[in-house]
Amino acid sequence: MKKSIAFFFMLASLILAHTVSLQAQINPYLQTPTPTSVYISWHSNDTSFTKIRYGLSDTNLDQMTTGSFQNIHGQHWHTVKLTGLTPDTRYYYRCISGADSSAVNPFRSEPLPGTAGRHIRFVIFGDSRYNDTIESILGQLCQNVQQTLQSKYGTAWFDSVNLVMHTGDIVWTGRDIDRFENEYFSKIANLSCSLPFMVAIGNHEHESAYYFDYMKYEDFTDSAVARTAYNERFYSFDISGCRFVILNSNDKIIGAPIQKNWLNKVLTESGADPGTGFVFTFAHHPWHTEIWTEGNRDSVEIAFYREFVKFYKMVQYSYGHAHDFEMGAIVDTNSGNAIPHDFRTVLAGGGGAELTRFFSGSHDYAEIQETVDDYNYVLMDINVDDRSYVAEAYTMGKPEHPLHQVLDTWHFRMNQPAPQKPVANLVTSTNPVILSAAPMSGVDSCMSSWFEITKTQGNYSSPVLNQHRDREDIFENTGSPNFLPLNKNAGIDLTSLEVPDSLLTDSTMYWYRVKYRDDNLKWSPWSDEVAFHYFGFGIPDFSSDEFNLSQNAPNPFITSTVISYQLKTRAYVSIKVLNPLGIEVATLVNEEKQAGDHTVHFTINHDSFPSGIYIVQMRCDNYIKTRKMVISD
Repeated sequence: MKKSIAFFFMLASLILAHTVSLQAQINPYLQTPTPTSVYISWHSNDTSFTKIRYGLSDTNLDQMTTGSFQNIHGQHWHTVKLTGLTPDTRYYYRCISGADSSAVNPFRSEPLPGTAGRHIRFVIFGDSRYNDTIESILGQLCQNVQQTLQSKYGTAWFDSVNLVMHTGDIVWTGRDIDRFENEYFSKIANLSCSLPFMVAIGNHEHESAYYFDYMKYEDFTDSAVARTAYNERFYSFDISGCRFVILNSNDKIIGAPIQKNWLNKVLTESGADPGTGFVFTFAHHPWHTEIWTEGNRDSVEIAFYREFVKFYKMVQYSYGHAHDFEMGAIVDTNSGNAIPHDFRTVLAGGGGAELTRFFSGSHDYAEIQETVDDYNYVLMDINVDDRSYVAEAYTMGKPEHPLHQVLDTWHFRMNQPAPQKPVANLVTSTNPVILSAAPMSGVDSCMSSWFEITKTQGNYSSPVLNQHRDREDIFENTGSPNFLPLNKNAGIDLTSLEVPDSLLTDSTMYWYRVKYRDDNLKWSPWSDEVAFHYFGFGIPDFSSDEFNLSQNAPNPFITSTVISYQLKTRAYVSIKVLNPLGIEVATLVNEEKQAGDHTVHFTINHDSFPSGIYIVQMRCDNYIKTRKMVISD
């Protein structure tokens, strides 16, 4: 009898261990969230029934909803759609497939639009597919994400974060059914059990039927699109005034008129809807990637960017394809908007696939301010009430230099005023010409400056110079052992610009203007124009054997200086003093002079001649020589 009892307990222990083992194999995958519903899916080979028990307490799962399963090429994918949820409420649930069941997990339903005091938070990463060098990167990244969320929001972090946005390439190939569980679902289980995951399909998914069987995007697909072959290929949804627009950038779909028309419709409706504060867009491909130029897609600029700039609420485009982190800001130059609309671009493609590293083909693009070849993810925090967001990019470093820390931060505040109109002032109009302006005045920091020069006053349609520069241009790094990012624009003075001599013509009048962009991506108005008369050294010389103008001495001077000049032959000489705008302020010589050495004394009072840079201009027949002269206080 005792042996029978002992055998019973041993058998019960084995059954319990087997049950726990089965439970551990079920990885719930939340997707397609709304304030009153969510889809929960999982793999299980037990197909006797599919259901979820759920409730408001982890000890009282008093409600039940049944679902169904699909046989996806031998993989049994169970799905239950929970409906009738109370918005902005924490729930607990357990997935049950016959004898299999998951652990009890929490999640929070999405808030209703207009919920006061609510922040919408989401994580972005992409390109988490198979890595043939380091297999566990995605799992480690998800653990790091959870660690970050716990440190910010506590043990109930899932109450404060809404979802994860994945920018595609979740598997090596969407044609291999086993990869979905092995490379994706099993690696993200610590997050996907409590946070919905939404995906912008990548090229490695190959538009496979398996992918669309796994993803439940029917509810978020436009009704007209759903009746076509493009069902679920692109979609959108809202969370409390934030519109998420997920696009398909794969070659056969990006140029399809149906997607372009749909995108314009969604952006137009969002722009007209006072309840929509922000629009965030996602796809897999970049227009430009600095680190891997082979991944560039002009079709992204044509199909997406030219639409984005038309709509002020579209504030950020996130993507992947290259396996690194890159951040940029697209300048609105041709949308026709009365107020230019720049927007952020964020490449968060360091989700687990083998890193893309700098190489000889990497290229530094003007619209991308930062490129770092690290594993990474991004955390977005949107303040719904004041229509602002703060973003943090986290780096996990490289295989040879692992770390976990904040890489960069950026922000946007919809209602923040733009910088004030700057004041331009010329430093010097001689070789080299240096344009300048007073520092930017505004509530934010200065990110960029833009100088333009024209030959036709008031007309900048064909400028002589059109120069935009940013405070940061992070490209490449210091290498081993620390791999510190390098800012090619470190120490740049955005308030001044040296003009290349090759752009200017001697003795020509020009006008220039300047404007500033702050870190909020808003531009100031253009400054008032400033005129200057360029005096370079390109006019043919009379030859050094015939005449010469020496530098005045002393220089700088306070009240008096001596100007010397030499003539090889008799000549008519004109020597004038010009201010930095090229305006004559004194005539020192204007007569015929004998050959030989000559001097002229120039004495000033500071009421008529303020301190600054002046031009001494000597003319002999049709030839000119100039020297810079500095009056000190």
